Amino acid sequence: MLLGVWLTGGLFMAISATVSGGGFAGPDGVRGGLLMALLGAFPPITFMEAVYDGGGLSLITVKFGPLLIYGVQTTGILHSLRRPPR
Repeated sequence: MLLGVWLTGGLFMAISATVSGGGFAGPDGVRGGLLMALLGAFPPITFMEAVYDGGGLSLITVKFGPLLIYGVQTTGILHSLRRPPR
């Protein structure tokens, strides 16, 4: 899941920017949009594009959210909060 977010992030940001006149509809056209999508395959570029686009917090949440959930499930913290059966 995380690999898909990082590898396709640039493509989806280019598609969403097309609506507002950027991305594939920008001055460079399809060539500029594809360049942005290909550069998005590098994680630092995806992070920079997400912060510029306003989705940096979302990217961080998608990155660390599953890791946090996995950590909570494996430690059993939630099991200690349940009431014992009567």
